Amino acid sequence: MISSALPSHHHGPQMTDATSPLATVVDCAAAADGGSLWIQLSIGGQVKNYTLNRSIASRGTAQYGQVSSQHGPLSKQELRDLLLVLDVPRQGMCAGLVEEFVQFLKKSALG
Repeated sequence: MISSALPSHHHGPQMTDATSPLATVVDCAAAADGGSLWIQLSIGGQVKNYTLNRSIASRGTAQYGQVSSQHGPLSKQELRDLLLVLDVPRQGMCAGLVEEFVQFLKKSALG
């Protein structure tokens, strides 16, 4: 899985007020495991990694569709917080992938 290759010094989003910084996309990738997505964001100058587990191996399990940071799966509140600050690129390599990630976040956090 992708998360095993991620650095271990990142934390989930901690946005608490209207002045929270936007999360800008640094990098992204789609895994060859059947559809998992990885995005790397810069939030207030800190780089953070998030994965969306859509691997073939996880289909039909509780892990399928989980969004995780280095610290594990994000709660519904953390998903909402991430949605509030995520600045989706309008063009470039990551635009489509991040849009797909955001659509999934919306379903998970608001559903």
